[in-house]
Amino acid sequence: MGWMLDITAWMKPYIGQISVAFVATLLVIYGDAINKTVRVFVKPYPFILRITAFVLLCTLGYGFLTVWGSAQIKSLLWSIPDLYKPVTVVGAFCILGILAERYHKS
Repeated sequence: MGWMLDITAWMKPYIGQISVAFVATLLVIYGDAINKTVRVFVKPYPFILRITAFVLLCTLGYGFLTVWGSAQIKSLLWSIPDLYKPVTVVGAFCILGILAERYHKS
């Protein structure tokens, strides 16, 4: 199992980027549903308020989700024992791929 620890040692400097990739992938998968939900809520309001809502959603909302979510995932990844980090990361990316494929099929 020494090779697994070698992979973990190689991966450790990139935990932050891996965390951002997880959050970005989730936002790509579910961002359309979030936008549609917000669109339903702001539909009765005047044009300028609808535009403001979407600008705030895209800048502050998605920005906050990216920063906060990636910090949470980074913390979670650091708490996983080194032996299981590579398996966890690969497994999580596989799960995200399955979620993306199933979500966009319907």
